[in-house]
Amino acid sequence: CGHTDFYAVRNAGWAQLVSCDNQELHDLLPIAFKVAELRQVMLPVMVVGDGFIKSHAIENIQELSDAFLGWFVGPPNRFHQQDFEHGTLVGTFTDTDLTMEGEVSQDLAYRFFKRGFVAAMNVMNQVLGTNLKVVECYRTEDADMVVVILASGAGVVKDVVDYYRDVKGYKIGVVRPVLFNPPCYEELAYGLRNAKVISVLERSATAHNQLLLADVQAALQISIRAGREGKKEHRLYGREDMPTLLHGVYGLGSKDFNKYDAAAVVENMIACFEKRRGFLRDFYVGIEGPLTLKPTPLPGYLDRELGMTFIGVGAEGVKTALESAALIYAEEVGGGPKKYVQSGARYGAARKGAPVFMNLRLSSRPIRNASELTERDVLAFFNEKFLSDQILREYVGGLKEKGLLVVNTTKSCAELMESFPAQVQSLIKYRQIRVVTIDATKAALQHLNRNLPGAPILGLINREVGILSEKEFEQRFKKILEKKLGGKKGKGREIIDSNLALLRFGLEQSNPGCAAERFGSAAFSFEPEEITYAPPPPEDFGGKPGTAGLPVTLTEKDELGTIKPVNLIPNYQEVFQREMVEPLMEGKKVPWDRFLPVVPAATSRFRDMSYIGTAVPVYDPAKCIACGICTASCPDAALYSTVTPLPLPAEAQRYFKIFKKPPKGIPWERFAMNLEADPASCKGCGVCAQVCPTDALRMVDKHKLVDADFLPELYRAMDRTAELAPVVDQLPLNHQVLFVFSKLYPGKHTLCPGCSEGVINLLTFYALESLRNHPQGIATFYQGIKILSEKNRRAIEHMLDHGFNIYTINSTGCDQVSELVNPFNTRIYPTGHYGFGTASAAALGAKFALDQAYVDRNQDVLTKIIVFAGDGAIYDIGNGPFNHALGENFDITWVIYNNEGYMNTGTQKSGATRFGADRSTSPIGKKYAGKTTLHRRIISQAMAISHVYAAKLSIDNPFYAINILKEAIAYNGPSMVEFFSTCPQGHITHDWAGPLIARMMVESRKWQVAVRRPFQRIDISGNPYPELIYPKEGKSFKRGIKREAATFYDVVSMLGQYNPHMLTVKSGDIPEIVRINETVSLFRWLRNQYLAGYRDSMPTEEEVEKIVEERYRLNGG
Repeated sequence: CGHTDFYAVRNAGWAQLVSCDNQELHDLLPIAFKVAELRQVMLPVMVVGDGFIKSHAIENIQELSDAFLGWFVGPPNRFHQQDFEHGTLVGTFTDTDLTMEGEVSQDLAYRFFKRGFVAAMNVMNQVLGTNLKVVECYRTEDADMVVVILASGAGVVKDVVDYYRDVKGYKIGVVRPVLFNPPCYEELAYGLRNAKVISVLERSATAHNQLLLADVQAALQISIRAGREGKKEHRLYGREDMPTLLHGVYGLGSKDFNKYDAAAVVENMIACFEKRRGFLRDFYVGIEGPLTLKPTPLPGYLDRELGMTFIGVGAEGVKTALESAALIYAEEVGGGPKKYVQSGARYGAARKGAPVFMNLRLSSRPIRNASELTERDVLAFFNEKFLSDQILREYVGGLKEKGLLVVNTTKSCAELMESFPAQVQSLIKYRQIRVVTIDATKAALQHLNRNLPGAPILGLINREVGILSEKEFEQRFKKILEKKLGGKKGKGREIIDSNLALLRFGLEQSNPGCAAERFGSAAFSFEPEEITYAPPPPEDFGGKPGTAGLPVTLTEKDELGTIKPVNLIPNYQEVFQREMVEPLMEGKKVPWDRFLPVVPAATSRFRDMSYIGTAVPVYDPAKCIACGICTASCPDAALYSTVTPLPLPAEAQRYFKIFKKPPKGIPWERFAMNLEADPASCKGCGVCAQVCPTDALRMVDKHKLVDADFLPELYRAMDRTAELAPVVDQLPLNHQVLFVFSKLYPGKHTLCPGCSEGVINLLTFYALESLRNHPQGIATFYQGIKILSEKNRRAIEHMLDHGFNIYTINSTGCDQVSELVNPFNTRIYPTGHYGFGTASAAALGAKFALDQAYVDRNQDVLTKIIVFAGDGAIYDIGNGPFNHALGENFDITWVIYNNEGYMNTGTQKSGATRFGADRSTSPIGKKYAGKTTLHRRIISQAMAISHVYAAKLSIDNPFYAINILKEAIAYNGPSMVEFFSTCPQGHITHDWAGPLIARMMVESRKWQVAVRRPFQRIDISGNPYPELIYPKEGKSFKRGIKREAATFYDVVSMLGQYNPHMLTVKSGDIPEIVRINETVSLFRWLRNQYLAGYRDSMPTEEEVEKIVEERYRLNGG
């Protein structure tokens, strides 16, 4: 336990509520939901509790009722729910021109947090009688000295402060911030207003910043200003002078912070207050050495709890036994007095065989002290391992007068006493400690066949202590076992009966014990009857009881951070265009209070990218075969087809490809098509001309263009695409793309010319639109094992009948900062932009939320989640969340760009970077030639999970890729599709070369196309000549041109990123980069052939190396 984790993210934009115990944590959770969804806020909240100290503790909790939660929290805030008819982008990337405008409005929302928390706590306090505060000010009304501390450590400090006030007469108080972020400076100042000395205690080392100390210092400055020049309402927390500040560090690594440590802090503060020498301004507590405070005794301190400690080793059931006792004693039955419990543990990371120390406090009032027991009434050793040395002396030394010591042993009580050191024997006799032995292990082995001695020890302790009658104790124990083990018959029933028999064995022990006479239960009363103690409530900031913070008055300024729900703004797309797009395109600035962070779909259509390219494709209809490869391969969706059934004038016919009969699925009597590039979208990369099999597109320099190269506006008006849209599902896939879908994507992003990521986005879009326009196609694709779960079956049937929505998650990278920019959004679906490591986690969250919206009938149909991600989000920083999300079996599809490096951040290496690649973080030098380690294959990770649909594709075969994408998206479960993505800048190659390089990678077996449908054999039929080690010939994009299959040497020679490596190689040698990558890839290819059924066995490493040597010898080295 430590506070450095939430200290580290304090400035990440989240509010932080820090609880002192599990009851407060429980109460703060609905407060967090309520405030986070306020329209003036809409920011996240974390509720913090001390790990291990509280997360592993059993405490009494008064649960909030469902009725109250339903009323208080209310239904989810649906104002910002996605409208799938009018998609928007949230989490946009803002460039330097707009980042500050967006952050200022967030600042104003962030400032409203405290007002929201005070209001929400006030309501809960009034309705339920709770007493939540944004800052707890305990006994500070007249305090000369104040301890400031967070979380569970405050409990023991309050107990010690009560002692110093009531026994020694010192005026000391405690201030505990609950709303830690944003800081409550005024409320802190209120609690410190009278203090002369303040000790700030932090569970964070000085290396991690003293954030609480900084808050106190800022609060004191505000307090002094309020006292000297503030208005009347400010003087409530004002002061005239600066107190002395002391600072301490405690509890790091779950180090115990007990009442004697707290007393040391108070004594150090008193020494400063009384101006005595020797106090420390900066100190550590709970450890020994320089700059530390020594524990201080507390004579006359009254413990108001009964304490038990169980000691044993892991796997003996020590923890289970003590927690069972806690549950038994905490159970409320009838109208009897309520018993409060608090369990605590101390054990390390080791498990079986390691020491385990468990503590339990019992009281008739709420328990504040969360430290380990320093004194105890009952001590039980579950074995004899620790009956010597320091543990025995320390823990027996903490037994109170007339306490109980229980030992699981085969020895008699007298034999056990003789084995103790003389010092321990004397202590037992002096304090009249009763010692009882029991052979619980023997009984456990007889009944359970396992060494679990807890039940008989519990029975024995309850008999000796007498808190409950034996009958009542057994009934409660039985109820706990039945709740844990369920079943009234079978194995569970046997275990219950065996444990009850063991419990009775302990209850019926006739061992009289030794060292002290048996005593009555009066020795273990929780609190002397003549003493009744009720700690005073915290201060109410000058208001009525239950006031959570200082009063505030709302003003118009509080509305400045409000994000207006776009669903409630009529014609939001037009508003956004007017308020954001037009001013920015005219070079004007957008005032921050008019900045709109939610971007409508397809706003990139307003851009003009004509200034980038120096050439555009010109169309020759006489050569066109309407294959659609050009439109499927264009990274910018710049090609537009004009399709018409109208008779063409003679002068128009030269512009059109006139079909003898309409293509399949076209419901017209005649059909003609023109194709041209939109100059405002085309960047002149030349990919379309490169992949056109008949040279129907040729690149022409812009200064050589003539009007006759483009379709006149008169004939563009003949386009009838809108009439084809209703029957698009009846067209072949290539014509769906060519005639309809390619016109829907707005393009005009800022990806580099020829970037393959633009192509991958479009292939995914085409697959989505093809499937969305014909959801019945889901039934034709693979759906998993034949026996589907009922949930999956219902989901599939619903999507078949009603279709589905699409929501895309985008991790930061080249594509996201180029396509998801405010104010220019290229996506047409509702979209969210997230960081590298959070995209997969966000996908799970989006799936949960949208599925719940469907269940709650706030959405009419189910939603498929598509994640676009690159190396960072999948291979490296985001790999853990990605792997977790894959295994969760939700309907999410990951589309992965693999350009073998972090191209967005200057071509850094990644887990996908190949050996020998020249990257900015692995440059080619004199000693090492680029990256010195091998790349990983994410598809292997995915295929290790049997229910994942996993595919590895290439953009050089776009319609095969679209079909596989349709399968992956249709699959009602997790799927991932990875593409090799050429980066002209990072790979140092031509803008037009993306599809060519992808094809060469496939032919050389360096990028192996593969599809592993869930629970099926891998399919590698998408590769050329999958039955051969290497293809016997290559395939040109151009008709009638034959060539040899590419080798990896050809790929390396074509990419400038490898050129420095190649220059270091002597003539005739196989370059190391080729040899190593070829060997690794060939081994993987042969393994894929084996897994796909093309090969009966795997070759040895030597055989693979020999194949590589032979291949390059035949190819001339």
